[in-house]
Amino acid sequence: MKKTDFSFLPERKQLLYEQMARSYRIQERQKNTDWAPFKEKMIESKIALVSVCGAYLKDDEPFTADESDLNYSYREIDINFNRKDLKFFPIDWETSEVKEDFNVVLPIDRLILLQKEGLIGKINDYLYSFSGANNNSGLLTKSVKKVAKELIKAECHGALIIPCSARTAETACMIASQIEAAQIPTALLTPFYEQALILSPPRCAFINFPFGRIIGKANHVTLHTAVIRKTLNLFEKAKVVGEVLSLNFIWSYDKLPNW
Repeated sequence: MKKTDFSFLPERKQLLYEQMARSYRIQERQKNTDWAPFKEKMIESKIALVSVCGAYLKDDEPFTADESDLNYSYREIDINFNRKDLKFFPIDWETSEVKEDFNVVLPIDRLILLQKEGLIGKINDYLYSFSGANNNSGLLTKSVKKVAKELIKAECHGALIIPCSARTAETACMIASQIEAAQIPTALLTPFYEQALILSPPRCAFINFPFGRIIGKANHVTLHTAVIRKTLNLFEKAKVVGEVLSLNFIWSYDKLPNW
């Protein structure tokens, strides 16, 4: 089995996630994954971004660490938001990179570039942001069903789902499965291979990049768009339900600071 490399994490975190990966390797894969066929051509499609990195705007109710309904709900964010108003509540990811370029976890500007290139037809007017909390699956499911209804109402053809850590990726797998159950195709990018293999989201790409910079270093626009392009291609190219496609991008930078 392919293994996620955690060597760029601080030692304590590296040991934690290596242990978690070992526990996933002895589990059985989830079965009966929902699958909604992607019927449009990418160039004619309308795609929504579903973010799982705790993003919210300064005038929104912030995400926090408690188990309240608000932290399992989502924040609906106009994609033309004032970039200076963006804030994050990080669930187990290091934030130094996002302070330089929020697109490393919330790649809306990169998605806009790909639309301008003609890869996709349109981006939904709103993105949907989750904190990544998942202890209360009932509250999370309730919120995801609301998002699915919004996507159907907006006539979206697919949802691109981007987490940024192990915990948020677990939540993203749950979100993908539930949106797909509403007959909306999804494409998920994950930084945790073993987890995705077991949780079996419908369409998934794996990138072995550190938590908090899932599409690369800050301001590396060409790399960012290449990663998002590969993930979007899953809508048309993925044929096997639950298959995890490994992307051939290599992290070649120093270890992350501790957090």
